Amino acid sequence: MESIVIRSFQNDEVRFAFVYNGRLYTMIMNWSVEEKRWNLQTYDQELLKDPDRHNFIVTQLLSNERVQEFFKEKNIHMEQIDCKECGNVAVE
Repeated sequence: MESIVIRSFQNDEVRFAFVYNGRLYTMIMNWSVEEKRWNLQTYDQELLKDPDRHNFIVTQLLSNERVQEFFKEKNIHMEQIDCKECGNVAVE
């Protein structure tokens, strides 16, 4: 991952913008009060049409050291993150 920008809006929304292999990707993560989970999603049509690529990009994002540090600072745990479009990718 070449560069990443993480922005938190209030306590219920986080946005990610990052470059991987020369391409810009954006994702948004919203807190669901009903489900008590973070919902990670993208509106990138190329990713939505290619589940394997989507899984790979989400794994790259969630494995990123800066993202993991951010989650630690904000007390966000990996088991709280749900990504329906990408088959709930798990990161150790």
